[in-house]
Amino acid sequence: MSDKLTNLKTKIEAVIDDLATLEVASFTGAEIKLDQIEGDDNNPKHKKVFETIRAGLTTSTLVAYSRFEVDGDAMNYTNSDLGEGKKYLLDAHNGMVEGAQKSRKDFFEFVLKVIRN
Repeated sequence: MSDKLTNLKTKIEAVIDDLATLEVASFTGAEIKLDQIEGDDNNPKHKKVFETIRAGLTTSTLVAYSRFEVDGDAMNYTNSDLGEGKKYLLDAHNGMVEGAQKSRKDFFEFVLKVIRN
């Protein structure tokens, strides 16, 4: 098998592995002013935003974590110390889960469409 085909096979396997699970984690913490982050040619804004958020996770509180497997297994953790006043954080997490599931479904349907054509 040529190097290009081997590389393509590796990439396809990685996409399939990625489609097999869906994880959503929501955190709350100190305000991060994302609108003040600017990107450049070497480091686009979306990557700098992600890096900034990741750096802040050490001082953040986990709100909820959800994981879904392609075989139907699922796991959900909800921080019970948030209290009724922070219920909006759980609502936001649930919205993220729904959005991620729709995105995953749409991508899967796109891949099937490309394969069939």
